Amino acid sequence: MITTGRHASQATKDAARAAALRMGERYEARGKKTMDRLAFEARRLGEATVGVVEERAGKPPRMAVAEVDELGRWRWAEERLLNPAGEEHNQEGLH
Repeated sequence: MITTGRHASQATKDAARAAALRMGERYEARGKKTMDRLAFEARRLGEATVGVVEERAGKPPRMAVAEVDELGRWRWAEERLLNPAGEEHNQEGLH
């Protein structure tokens, strides 16, 4: 599942949709949903991760990825850098 941070710009929403389409993932509109709610929904749909496309200065430079366990609990696992088209081009672990 791919979503955005809260209060995302249209460019970030578009990048998240493009990334979801390219990766064969489901895009979920964030709205007021918490990470707990998103993790619960992901687990219910049989998904093991939630990617959150974040923005800086109105641009989507990275996607934080949370792993979701079988009970719907989540933890931040990694961060993927995105190019302006919303495509992944690098990965680095979160600590």
